[in-house]
Amino acid sequence: KVLAAAFQATHGRPPTPVETIQLSQQATLETREAKHEPRSLAEQRETWSREAIEVLGTPQRVKQMVHGALNPKGAARSLADSAWFAKTTDRIVATMEGGRSTWQFWHVYAEAQRQVRGANVPTNQVAQVVDLLVSEVLDGRSVSMARQWDAISEPVELRRADGASVYTQSGAELFTSGKVLAAEERLVEAAGRHDGYAVEASSVDLALLESTANGITLNAGQATLVREMATSGARLQLAIAPAGSGKTTAMRALASAWTDGGGTIIGLAPSAAAADALRSQIDTQTDTQTDTLAKLTHSLEQARETGAAMPTWVAGIDSSTLVVIDEAGMADTLSLDTAVSYILERGGSVRLIGDDQQLSAIGARGVLRDIRATHGALQLTELVRFKDPAEGAASLALREGKAEALGFYLDRDRVHVGDLATMTEDVFAAWQADRAAGLDSIMLAPTRDLVSELNQQARAHRLEGIDPADPDHDAASGPVRRLADGNEASIGELIITRENDRRLRTSTTDWVKNGDRWNVLEIHDGGDLTVQHTQHGRTVRLPADYVARSTELGYACTVHTAQGVTADTMHGLATGSESRQQLYTMMTRGAHANHVYLEVVGDGDPHSVIHPTLVRPLTPTDILESMLARDDTQRSATSLLREQADPATRLGEASQRYLDSLYVAAEDLLRHEHVGQDAHGAPINVVNALDNAVETLVPGLSDEAAWPTLRAHLLLLGAAGENPVDALRAAAGDRELESAHDRAAVLDWRLDASGLRNAGAGPLPWMPAVPARLADDPHWGAYLSQRAHLVEQLAEQVHTRAAEQSSLPVWAQNGLRPEAATVADVEVWRAAMQVPVDDRRPTGAPQLQKASATRQRRLNRAVTGDHTPALKEWRQLLYSLAPQVRDDEFTPLLAERLAAMSRAGVT
Repeated sequence: KVLAAAFQATHGRPPTPVETIQLSQQATLETREAKHEPRSLAEQRETWSREAIEVLGTPQRVKQMVHGALNPKGAARSLADSAWFAKTTDRIVATMEGGRSTWQFWHVYAEAQRQVRGANVPTNQVAQVVDLLVSEVLDGRSVSMARQWDAISEPVELRRADGASVYTQSGAELFTSGKVLAAEERLVEAAGRHDGYAVEASSVDLALLESTANGITLNAGQATLVREMATSGARLQLAIAPAGSGKTTAMRALASAWTDGGGTIIGLAPSAAAADALRSQIDTQTDTQTDTLAKLTHSLEQARETGAAMPTWVAGIDSSTLVVIDEAGMADTLSLDTAVSYILERGGSVRLIGDDQQLSAIGARGVLRDIRATHGALQLTELVRFKDPAEGAASLALREGKAEALGFYLDRDRVHVGDLATMTEDVFAAWQADRAAGLDSIMLAPTRDLVSELNQQARAHRLEGIDPADPDHDAASGPVRRLADGNEASIGELIITRENDRRLRTSTTDWVKNGDRWNVLEIHDGGDLTVQHTQHGRTVRLPADYVARSTELGYACTVHTAQGVTADTMHGLATGSESRQQLYTMMTRGAHANHVYLEVVGDGDPHSVIHPTLVRPLTPTDILESMLARDDTQRSATSLLREQADPATRLGEASQRYLDSLYVAAEDLLRHEHVGQDAHGAPINVVNALDNAVETLVPGLSDEAAWPTLRAHLLLLGAAGENPVDALRAAAGDRELESAHDRAAVLDWRLDASGLRNAGAGPLPWMPAVPARLADDPHWGAYLSQRAHLVEQLAEQVHTRAAEQSSLPVWAQNGLRPEAATVADVEVWRAAMQVPVDDRRPTGAPQLQKASATRQRRLNRAVTGDHTPALKEWRQLLYSLAPQVRDDEFTPLLAERLAAMSRAGVT
């Protein structure tokens, strides 16, 4: 780390992968410790004892630790009988339903193994019991999401040894449950009801005036959100609130309007910290109840199972009650369904507030997106957090995964690159400078280990900065307490608690919560800490076991912990493996500035030098773009089923199956066609003849990257009646090949003028048809005909739907104005070629095969023709200044921007 940091300081750039390996080897040699003198076992035990006492605190705790390790108090192992089997199956299903909307074989298999560990199952029967549990869960208690739409049965050549189709992936089949599907359906259905309580418009007007009188005027989007939520009468309504959009202000006005209109309001959130934040947001003149979503569902479960009395605020929900569920994207679907169903049964109404593009919990699903797609959602679009409006606009583009958002951060030096050690130092230095300037700054990192390292640096800096004459010096240099992250804390330290504990009360209504930050006031002899909350100032004594288990230094935190936090500036570490949601959440915490410190140097492992990303190192922009493309948003089981049934989704896979089966059929046909005998008298088929001749005709050709493509082309020519060896010989002798980077790719282009393998146009214009010999083959004919018909059928459905849509797809919003028929043709192409939805290039990545490349060029010309007024106005100047923009798919968008600037008077 030191050498890499010194290298960057000297050269002004990070070391290359090869230089990193050299630095790593140098560091290994320079830091290798000399071998110590031989020590007896007794001497080593004495050393270990001292180290253990230093870590655990006292000799008694060391003895307790050793005793606990040698005498584990394991729970009584359950008897693995039929009752245990039934209960275990229930637990596995409940775990699957509570943790995800869909699951696979491996999820169930892993959970079954965990459950079996606690049962009295003989070792030699564990595998059998696990298999039985998995079978019962998947076959008897789950709903398969296999693509039943493709009912075409593959011939034996396209099946694996177990009989499964080669077009399926073992263990990849998705499952869900009827309970999950029903919960998602109920939530979406509830969002369509409008028979709920509504306050008068005058109450909303009064709340807005009251907010203005208090110095906070809501913008148009906030006012609309408050008015719609208060007066719509919707039983379940969703609001999307991007980071920095002023959700807090809107929620406070909504609470005021609702209570002034005669209703009562309750706030719920998935976590205790979020519920506490919600309490401050919707605090009105009356006593507003806020709690966790889990508290409500637990109360309902206890009342149902044991008849226990529900809390007053739960039992008191009625038709005038509005329940606001904040951070709804963090809630799991089953809990959300339980809460919403109960509230609606009592006559109440629910408002879901969240952002489907921020981080979500592991059990959260995409039901918010389903509600939005079916019934729409209110949305705040004007950002009020950022001091620079341009940063707000960039954050919205970042939220949508648009690569152009990166331009703002790159142009303003918000992206810093280097090795991890240098970046860690730079994050801390920038944070320290901002704090010294009086700014509220936060440090973020993607992992707990990196957070711990930043915290360690912050603590060391704090202790170094205390003057010996300062009254706090003695306290800071006094007793210390080791925390759960391995760091130590002294008096005056900033720590964060990581576990909710309602027994540790700070008041009658508040307790120690996950994410709370505290200042250490006193360290007690037994290891307890007396701490003071950084916001409300109340104190609590944390027991030693809680401190050791659930506290960390609090100067830096993970991106997940920071969701919902607002500061003046943010300095965050990134390794390049983060998702778009993590990057977006990180880059929206600071109101004044947000900086990302990107690791672009490896760890110096000599084995990694052959990795593609090190052979051709990615630029920082490439790494950031890959993060934007990594979408971790959750999808509901209902959405997945709908997507799998969508003709656009089906067409891509159907096209790939058609082409692959066509080439497999051609090879199988030619393997049964003999063209001679070898030296031993054994028959030689057409396939063998081709494989034997290729190295003679063009030495080394079979090692070229495009050889599999060329070979498939030649075999299909053979199935169409041509001699593949003669075809290869003619193509190779047509012109020279030595200057080609990939000779197989060049020969593939030469084989036929159309690129359709001399078979004519198939189910799509750029696909070859089934040759007559294969179409008439009793084994392959019917199967290939079904495959071709399916592609044609799906393409027609995609084309018809695209032609009837009134709105343009994303790729056509770059200033392009293609005709409806062109849009439909491109949509068929994108579906068949499986172009990602967020790829704004009309036809996606460039194609290499002749037929598809020709079709792609034709479609691109139809899309980007000079038929937009802006392009007609600016093309001459653009082409003269930069001729290369003629083939750039974003040229129409550039022309539109220039035309808009011209109309606005910008020169």
